[in-house]
Amino acid sequence: MNKLSRYNDVRIGLAAGLVVPLITILVFYLVRFNHISLYEFFSALISRNILSSLLSLCVIPNLLVFFIFIWTDMLYLARGVLMATFVFAGIILIVKYLL
Repeated sequence: MNKLSRYNDVRIGLAAGLVVPLITILVFYLVRFNHISLYEFFSALISRNILSSLLSLCVIPNLLVFFIFIWTDMLYLARGVLMATFVFAGIILIVKYLL
């Protein structure tokens, strides 16, 4: 049993799976659109109906995190990341069809 096995918890994987797409959105904003405010950035995304597309693309890094957890035999962490991906899928559906 290795030292990292104590972190093999679904809740930690869920937190990681929720934070990684948010960090991805933030990095995208800082690299490409740092000349406008964050509020203007999200307002423009909503007005152009591309917020759901951006959210969909920002969930892709969860795939990398998921496979890293699978390869390191941290299956509960991977399960949490998968659950977070499903949460984001629900959010994307809500944004796409209700906003």
